[in-house]
Amino acid sequence: MPVFSRNELTPENILKHIGKVHDENYDNHGIPLVSRVFRDVVDLFDGKRPGYHRCDTQYHDLYHTMQTVPPFVEIISGWNKSGASPKVSEDFFAYGTIAVLLHDTGYIKEIGDDEGTGAKYTLTHVQRSIDFANVYLRQIGLPVAEIRHILNIIRCTGVTIDLNVRFRNDQERVVGCALGTADLLGQMSSPDYIDTLPVLFDEFAESYSFEGVEKLHRKGSTLYADADELIRSTPTFYEKVALKRFEMMGSMETYIPYHYGGRTNPYMTAIQRNIRTIKKKWK
Repeated sequence: MPVFSRNELTPENILKHIGKVHDENYDNHGIPLVSRVFRDVVDLFDGKRPGYHRCDTQYHDLYHTMQTVPPFVEIISGWNKSGASPKVSEDFFAYGTIAVLLHDTGYIKEIGDDEGTGAKYTLTHVQRSIDFANVYLRQIGLPVAEIRHILNIIRCTGVTIDLNVRFRNDQERVVGCALGTADLLGQMSSPDYIDTLPVLFDEFAESYSFEGVEKLHRKGSTLYADADELIRSTPTFYEKVALKRFEMMGSMETYIPYHYGGRTNPYMTAIQRNIRTIKKKWK
């Protein structure tokens, strides 16, 4: 199956895909908890949750969250079908999928936060996502032990990923690494990835202003001068950062072909196509 196009990445299609992959891997059919969280997250991004503004970031929007779902569930499916150990249980499939859905909620602004867009929180959005998830999951009655698993899985995402997460068990580690991998696979494999990089730069630029350029320089942060520099730097980012991150997270992307029953990895193929295009057009 090819990577989902923008038109195909609708909430309806993605929820169906989650259910299909789930039912292929587990005896129980139906994903009631995941479905509830899914609907709540869509409402949150659409501005329908009391106390929160509609998502106003143009790159890290609901579309980006939807992008992350297919590679995540397919990694978990491939892991299980490969015979790798430990097998990811139905519960941890749900915890991981919920973490995917909540992993960028930190970009959403609360009512009263009217300055700029949620992009200003680029460098702090992971912790903000964890904080939102903690409150929300308690509100819907999830047990504390289950919430802790989900929060730890969310910690495996972000620009500067925390590879020192203290996982509570091996399943949590596998699922967390799957999400950290899928977070990059989903966006970098998108057919319109290159076209959206200027929008990503705009988010970075707003976060630079919010955090303070001098402060970021002192911390040794990488700052891009403009969208063109970001695009030109993308092949290096992929080769020096993304691939290293995949390896450090256990090369979880290599399990996707098992989901498809062969050697196919549509995400890596699409990423490499995007990188070749950038190298050709931005010499």
